[in-house]
Amino acid sequence: MSKSTPHPFLQALARRPLLADGGIGTLLYSRGTMGEASFEHLNLTRQETVQQVHVDYINAGSEIIETNSFSGNRIKLANHGLDSDVWKINVWAAKIARNAREIAGQPTFVAGSVGPTGKLLPPLGDTQKDELDSVFREQMEALLAGGVDLFLIETMSSLEETAIAVRAARKVSKLPVIAQLSFSVEGHTLLGATPEDVTKLLEDLGDEMPDVIGINCGAGPGPVFDSFLRLTTAVRAMKIPEDRLTFSCLPNAGQPSLMGGRPMFMSKPKYCASYIEPYLRAGARIVGGCCGTTPEHIKAMRQTLDKFLKQESNGEVKGTQTSVLFHPEAIENTIETEKSKGAEEISLADRLRNIKKNGNDEDFYVSVELDPPKGAGVKKITAAAELLYKAGADAINVGDSPMARVRMSSLATCQLLSQRVGVDTIIHFTTRDRNLMGMQADLIGCQALGLKNILALTGDPPALGNYAHATAVYDVDSIGLIKIIKQLNEGKDIAGNTIGAPLTLSIGCALNPTAQNRTLEMERIKRKIEAGADFIMTQPIYRVSDLTDFLEEMGGSPIPVLVGIMPLHSSKHAEYLHNEVPGITIPKHIREAMAKAGEDGARIGLELAEKLLEELRDTIEGTYLVPSFGRYDDMAALVTRLKSKVRALK
Repeated sequence: MSKSTPHPFLQALARRPLLADGGIGTLLYSRGTMGEASFEHLNLTRQETVQQVHVDYINAGSEIIETNSFSGNRIKLANHGLDSDVWKINVWAAKIARNAREIAGQPTFVAGSVGPTGKLLPPLGDTQKDELDSVFREQMEALLAGGVDLFLIETMSSLEETAIAVRAARKVSKLPVIAQLSFSVEGHTLLGATPEDVTKLLEDLGDEMPDVIGINCGAGPGPVFDSFLRLTTAVRAMKIPEDRLTFSCLPNAGQPSLMGGRPMFMSKPKYCASYIEPYLRAGARIVGGCCGTTPEHIKAMRQTLDKFLKQESNGEVKGTQTSVLFHPEAIENTIETEKSKGAEEISLADRLRNIKKNGNDEDFYVSVELDPPKGAGVKKITAAAELLYKAGADAINVGDSPMARVRMSSLATCQLLSQRVGVDTIIHFTTRDRNLMGMQADLIGCQALGLKNILALTGDPPALGNYAHATAVYDVDSIGLIKIIKQLNEGKDIAGNTIGAPLTLSIGCALNPTAQNRTLEMERIKRKIEAGADFIMTQPIYRVSDLTDFLEEMGGSPIPVLVGIMPLHSSKHAEYLHNEVPGITIPKHIREAMAKAGEDGARIGLELAEKLLEELRDTIEGTYLVPSFGRYDDMAALVTRLKSKVRALK
């Protein structure tokens, strides 16, 4: 980075205000971590606990997270016999925060937290400036080695100690520096400095002054605002250019009460968030919280900040000149979309559960199965999906190299259809071609791409297809895959490692109600439901009793059922499916009807399919239709008729 190019953090800060995180120590305390020598020691002994705190703040909307290193200096750690672990504790503080950022997948800045040493300089104490300089540099060098993006010197009471810490940061690196003092309800630090005295600090530092000066801790939102207004007024009188120095404000969640030597705070998220706009109008470019604030507080602040920025951009806030506070581009990547502002779209699992709960007259789910292309050309499948979507199909479900024959990946196909057509998709996801790592990697990718409907399958063995010598993986079967997805939906991979925010995948499972080994099929569907399946998709059936008898023997299905329907095209088609396709059984009277139909077989096949669905309406929540021979026009007509009946019933 050239000397003329500002650090990415300073560039971001120039574009728009940033939201920091909340209390670290108080949150760790609330999560039962007081068995350790110090909160900073947790960086070595309970890394996952610390990491989850960071992840929770990022998921709540924090764009700056502070390392768990507030008391990570040699003097403070010596009180716990940890002074020899300064390097390890601070390096790991940074690494844990960086790893949390990777898990959450958000462009978050990692701030190396540096607190006061607790020692006093003359005449109040006998600690020398050189010693404090050495202590601060030792901690900062470790944080730097761990990979922090900036230094956050916080909760300072002494102007002199603050100056020493800022100079130490400037010696160690060229990273941005934030310096924050802590003022009581009465408006002064523990050593008597006032907000106006901050000007003395800045004059003393001169060219070494921090990039951001501000307030944290000390008091709740109201008193801190009073002190912050005094500070900004005094500093602005110094005529320091805005691109050289700006402000931050991170108050506590109300007045503290001491518990176990640490302050605890009780102000509610909504109240704390109500001060975001006043802080911004007073000049803050970094807002957030300190002791007692939680991810819930930060989430409320995120909503308030985004709303304010959007209003500023549109010029909707009374008395605001947009150009004064923010440029229109300042809200990039910040303003939540209309979709995210309201209730999230209902998931497939929830929609099907609602259909099951309310009865089938109010809704009926229709998906149509399309095979992925054999090559890279996608015009045909895109046109088919668009036709079916316009006809009223709720989704397109896409096979995963069905019959073990090589085709375009189902994930890629679904993403193409989602982007180009806008239709929802259900991915057939097999364990045949992926090991445990690959399965989880693809599932996380599905979530990121917005492909949230998964049909968990074991997959046809390669011996059935055109690559008979290919090696199948099968680390787990479909039941194991359902368990993996269920655990990912709970925020952890199969090894128990956190993945940040839980996934929200709807899990489908397969059922063959005409399986030859009925006992085994019954056992497996029950295990699939126990593993966490949200809905069932059956193999194509051709008579009502194929499904109803199975479900009756099962004692009914506790989860919604989508019945597979593959309209027959001709007598030869019926005989081929019955005799050569695993999992499909066509009753004799149906085959005889198709033989009698002759050239009119396609029409008869559609009529039989529609009649079968009508007879099953009280048993199922929807269907997935399987076109034969690329007859998408007929399938679109069937979809339209099915959806028209639902609308008529409403």
